[in-house]
Amino acid sequence: MEQDDCEKDAQARRQEEDDDDDIEVDPELDAMQAMMGFGGFGSTKGKKIAGNDVGAVRKEKKTEYRQYMNRQGGFNRPLSPSR
Repeated sequence: MEQDDCEKDAQARRQEEDDDDDIEVDPELDAMQAMMGFGGFGSTKGKKIAGNDVGAVRKEKKTEYRQYMNRQGGFNRPLSPSR
């Protein structure tokens, strides 16, 4: 008899533990998540995403200096063309 009681207690405890795994759904929390775009997450691995192929590189261009003063012919003449 005692063994049957122990088994029943163990089954009751397992049932209570299973009930604790249920997640409570809060409608306000669901509405907030949907409004902010957190409704669900998925992976984009291996999928084509529109607009993802746009890219740019910021490449530093070497500054070319032009001599205004101390040049042959004076500084009041037009500048020589840049390269």
